[in-house]
Amino acid sequence: MIPNNISLILFDKKTWIMIAVIAAAVLLLVLYISVHFSKGKRKGRAAERKVGKYLKKLGKKDHIRIINNAYLPLYNKACEVDHLVFGRFGVLVVETKGISGTVTGSGKNLTHTIGSKTHKFYNPQLQNKTHMDNVIHHLKKGGFEKTPVNGAVVFSAKDIEFPSEIGMDLKGLDKFYGSLPDAGCNQDVLYHYFMKMQVRNPLKKMWIRTRKKND
Repeated sequence: MIPNNISLILFDKKTWIMIAVIAAAVLLLVLYISVHFSKGKRKGRAAERKVGKYLKKLGKKDHIRIINNAYLPLYNKACEVDHLVFGRFGVLVVETKGISGTVTGSGKNLTHTIGSKTHKFYNPQLQNKTHMDNVIHHLKKGGFEKTPVNGAVVFSAKDIEFPSEIGMDLKGLDKFYGSLPDAGCNQDVLYHYFMKMQVRNPLKKMWIRTRKKND
């Protein structure tokens, strides 16, 4: 027979575990809301939708396939790619930026100025190179190592100034897309291959979205 005081201790322990689980769930919910409904995040998602629609229209005649906001495995975590575009040209990896103002600098960190405010941010070309390397890695794993992979950083806002080596606007994307050579790739096969590997774990997605909050 278990003494009453021991039963009380066991009951209290279970109660505290339940409280901890509920608290963690509430914290994740608050974090999710703060990330997805912040002003910066709303602006970023709007820019991604704009570029996604533009890409769809751009490649309609070529029957391209697109995965927007693709979550691909990266070691024991994941990385979010704004747009994966599949066509006879291979794979186009697109990073979208919806910021306004002026971007200056070179190298790892750039300076973004809007009005009287300035802040540093990671060079999107280097960010997109990481995404491209990850795509190349998965292509090799799937036996598609000969598939060409190209990348593009697109600034979607009209009121933005930036060095040409950092990215392109929508008109530049149009020109760049038109320059991609036909490599005879099967866009449907590539599309379904990457769709199947997407990360579904919401905690991993949350970690990525939190990191990208200030992009």
